[in-house]
Amino acid sequence: MSNVRPQMRGRRRALLFLLVALVTPSVTSAGAWSHESFENDGALDWAAEFQQNPTAEFVRRTLASGANSRHIESFVGESIIAAAEVVAASLGRPCKGLPPEVVSLVARFGAQYRMLASLAQSALAGVLGSGSELRENWSLHADGLARWESSVNELVKRLSRPAA
Repeated sequence: MSNVRPQMRGRRRALLFLLVALVTPSVTSAGAWSHESFENDGALDWAAEFQQNPTAEFVRRTLASGANSRHIESFVGESIIAAAEVVAASLGRPCKGLPPEVVSLVARFGAQYRMLASLAQSALAGVLGSGSELRENWSLHADGLARWESSVNELVKRLSRPAA
């Protein structure tokens, strides 16, 4: 599959996602069980990596992978949302489902993540944009898309308020 152009991989994933959605309409994505930031495999995998490397550079690299990108794969989008949640938590505005291990790391090292709020907003704009495979997957379910967009837009708002 590595020889397949990225556009074709995205189309194949979208087709596979559509087939899964038709067979099991309550499933939004193979690795997502909710529109909430940490209720998907990508975010939880990212959080596990973050626990091993809770540096501002790790968070920055994750966010930079989506800023100004023309195409963002689903897993990358989920990771960007998780990284943005770490930044929001460092600003004193955590989400309700922030894993306890992440909460304790933000409490210890939070000051170093605050400077990434602008980059997080830029990366989230990419996740919400037309080149986002995650958005494409959510768009297969109108009510799911609305809830997901609302959740991500709420995160953007938490990042845009002045630091507490």
